[in-house]
Amino acid sequence: MNKFKQQLSIFLLIVVISGCAHPLTLKNLSNYKPIFINSEYANSVIGLSVASSSPEEERLVLATANSLKRDGFKVIYPFFQNEENKKSVDFIIKITPSSQFEGSGINFLINWPGFIIFAPALFGYSYTVNFNFDVDIADIKSNTELPRVAIPINLLIKHADMNRTWTEISWFEVSAIAFIGGIVFTGYDKSVTPMVLDSYENKIGDYIASKIASAVIANKQSKR
Repeated sequence: MNKFKQQLSIFLLIVVISGCAHPLTLKNLSNYKPIFINSEYANSVIGLSVASSSPEEERLVLATANSLKRDGFKVIYPFFQNEENKKSVDFIIKITPSSQFEGSGINFLINWPGFIIFAPALFGYSYTVNFNFDVDIADIKSNTELPRVAIPINLLIKHADMNRTWTEISWFEVSAIAFIGGIVFTGYDKSVTPMVLDSYENKIGDYIASKIASAVIANKQSKR
């Protein structure tokens, strides 16, 4: 009987290890669709710079710069502002990014008591990835500052993999591992961030670029 229990435990452990994963899913991507840009007006020269930023924020700024180029703008990035360089651009844009990453209390209930061993694979752990981009735009030709553009981005993520779901082995004992793991897993999983950027940085960059382009184009149209 003991041998049977041991074999059953090994079999179930293999099942848990192979099955307790939830692919990265962005639940609210539709909130960040780019605004349509009329390329007729997208012919300005932009000097783009960024305030102090994290590597993740830098990736999104670079994606934004590339998206502005695809929209027809000539983008100088990184732009180093001085009197000589100012003569070569129509607009100087400075992006000030910030970010915050959050877990969720619901992750505790996903993990504990652990009797539903496939709960992480079925539901995924919940995370929120928050970026904010404050954009200051200077019209060099008219020597005016446009109103600051605030671009908040709050991504609702579902994900689970073996760096966390292994605690579901609590199914074999008194669920202490799942209980402790559940408390820990209410926090953010840092391994999610690069996966989010690998999958969605271009789409997020397109959205940020469209907001910036809209402000620039609206300014140009108002002077016609």
